[in-house]
Amino acid sequence: MTDANAINYDNTYYSMTPRFDGLLEAVNALSNGAINALDDVDLQPVSGSDINEASLLNLGDSNQQIFLKQNTPAKAPVLEAEVAGLTAIRATGARTCQPLAVGVDNERGRSFLLLSVIDPFKGSKASATEGWQDLASQLATLHQAQPLQPDSATGSNNFDNADNSQPSQWYAGWFNDNFIGSNPQINSWTASWHEFFASQRLGVQYEIAFDKQLITRKTLQQIERIQHKLEQYLPNYPLTDDAGQPRPSLLHGDLWAGNAMLGQAAADNKNNRNSNKAFGYLIDPAVYVGHPETDLAMTQMFGGFTSVFYDTYSEYGLVQDGFSERVDIYNLYHYLNHLNLFGSGYLSAVQRIAQRFGGRG
Repeated sequence: MTDANAINYDNTYYSMTPRFDGLLEAVNALSNGAINALDDVDLQPVSGSDINEASLLNLGDSNQQIFLKQNTPAKAPVLEAEVAGLTAIRATGARTCQPLAVGVDNERGRSFLLLSVIDPFKGSKASATEGWQDLASQLATLHQAQPLQPDSATGSNNFDNADNSQPSQWYAGWFNDNFIGSNPQINSWTASWHEFFASQRLGVQYEIAFDKQLITRKTLQQIERIQHKLEQYLPNYPLTDDAGQPRPSLLHGDLWAGNAMLGQAAADNKNNRNSNKAFGYLIDPAVYVGHPETDLAMTQMFGGFTSVFYDTYSEYGLVQDGFSERVDIYNLYHYLNHLNLFGSGYLSAVQRIAQRFGGRG
């Protein structure tokens, strides 16, 4: 087992999740009995992940289950970032799975992450409705929590409000860069939300797209015009601090339907299973601090969220007037990212939004 502090994360949102040099060692540390070889573990592949290889581990006669994600050693930072994101979400009181162990098994040539299992909900439609209400409440819990911030004087990752005291300046960003899909997500702390979204969301992605010749110079120039007009399009934060100053929220960051689910019980409370009750979970995050509308906008990109979810979330007062007109601007970031990851199938959406908000005349 390696030192849990080996990764140089310097804020309390980052996890002390145990880190191991071998998957077998990690599994044995979590199982109720000794396992001599990974071949002795019942490993069931799970579909649905575009980035990692996912499996369900069934540990012998104990009926214990663990969720396993694996990738190449070079992709270990992707799994480390997920640990950090899940820990940050859990720190707000919002529900997600629990990271149990992480590491790189050089002998097997794999990086790995072990997580608590969420049992998919299989109950009635009426109970599923309650689950969608709960999912909206979990998202609101995430967004209403006061996020930790960097040192307000230097913008560094040495933060002065670990005791939850009010910072003198609110920033958008995060303590480390992470990933949006398999692309890097840049999160340098920025005092202006509009500047942050312009440079580190739209700017990073359209530069990649233009360099890969996925968008034309005309589309690039239209997005640049959007960057310069974001203060006209995007509102300030919907919440305020004790001094009445607008403050940001912790965001999930990648909230499409595949990264939210209804489960049968709390993932870390196996003795409280109730198949008639659904619970909402926020999973596979790409966390940062910013405006909560960005999460809500992404839920609309590919559908899958019910009207009950939106009605419940709206009751928390986090959606400002004119949100429906801003959805495309928030999602331009994700459409550009999908264009860069998956190709031309997302080009028409990028061009449509670029023309709508950045076209002349």
